[in-house]
Amino acid sequence: MADNESSLQDDHRQHYSNSATTEDTRQDVEEQLHELLQVLFELAVMVYDFQPDGNKLVWNKINSVLEHYKTIDEMKTGLTSYIPEEVINYVENGQNPDLFTQAFVSRAATENQFTNGKIKAVDSFRSLLSDEFAKSFPDLYENNNDLDAPQLEQEPSSSS
Repeated sequence: MADNESSLQDDHRQHYSNSATTEDTRQDVEEQLHELLQVLFELAVMVYDFQPDGNKLVWNKINSVLEHYKTIDEMKTGLTSYIPEEVINYVENGQNPDLFTQAFVSRAATENQFTNGKIKAVDSFRSLLSDEFAKSFPDLYENNNDLDAPQLEQEPSSSS
């Protein structure tokens, strides 16, 4: 029993360690991306105001960009997060990914309202049907039985 508890504790520690490692890796990737953006900005300024004697500086910045890409690529194995393709498409199209979230929530709310409308329509139909059955078949529908009332189990008839 102690071995099982120890094993479970080790599994829990390993899971916690993995999630902490994943979070550390995510933060490292985020830091690398910020640094990459800074280097790309500096490269853009250098190219905009290009001087022939600054050719070596431009090449150094390009090499720095490549090193950042290499570092980020090496870090990808430590990440297990899933990003929906639609979010990536928003970013690639220069849109704020929060717009995707807003559209998704709006779409979910619309579908929820539509589904609630269907449920209310079915409930209304059930009530109307119940009333009409009561009017049309009063003998079968005595004591204001409802369609939702649980069916009483019929006793098995004894066959002789």
